[in-house]
Amino acid sequence: MILVQNRELVIPGQKIAEGKYKIKEGVYKEGDEIFAAVVGLAEISDETIKVIPLEGRYIPKEGDLVIGVVIDVHAWGWVVDINSPYTGNLLFSDYLERKVDPVRENPHKHLTLGDVVALQVKEVNERKYVLLEGGKAGLGRLRGGRMVEISPMKIPRVRGKKGSMLKVLQDIGGCRLLVGQNGRIVIWAKTPERTAVIVEALKRIEREAHIPGLTDRIRLMLEGRNVKDAET
Repeated sequence: MILVQNRELVIPGQKIAEGKYKIKEGVYKEGDEIFAAVVGLAEISDETIKVIPLEGRYIPKEGDLVIGVVIDVHAWGWVVDINSPYTGNLLFSDYLERKVDPVRENPHKHLTLGDVVALQVKEVNERKYVLLEGGKAGLGRLRGGRMVEISPMKIPRVRGKKGSMLKVLQDIGGCRLLVGQNGRIVIWAKTPERTAVIVEALKRIEREAHIPGLTDRIRLMLEGRNVKDAET
């Protein structure tokens, strides 16, 4: 028996359901009773229950796409800020897919301090040592665009159900987005004005993620800005 509405705001200790449901992050179970573990939005689908936290830092998980910034270069590879309490470690072999002799080959020609890079979390051990990889298609150093940071907890809302919000942002907003699970988003738009509109939309999603009907409101906002652009 479900005791709350889908996407209802819940608080820690609040009973969400009773019965044999599958549970994911943000909840815990005592017998057949399921409780919220964090302040967030209850999400109930396909007999699965979880709570999406309203606030929190990014905690890396294997397989996550992250957008990082190179903050150090070593003889073995690079240290990457991934907007988390834990830094990421990128080995030469996991980025270039070959061995590098740092004495003979300058690693800075591949990645250097301040570079923005799309990577995947390869492994996280029990001591939170984060190993990254970047040799796959779609990963690597990012060029151009503007990077924006929002709460990592709001990234699922930026994507939307089955990608609905992301489609609105890109199709109506006239841009291309790369969304990192760690709360960083890179925007490629044709003009600075268009980029500014998308930044505004992302910040609005961050503020209003808990309010129903957000996708429609963002669509209307972007359509309105399209009209203004055409008139100027």
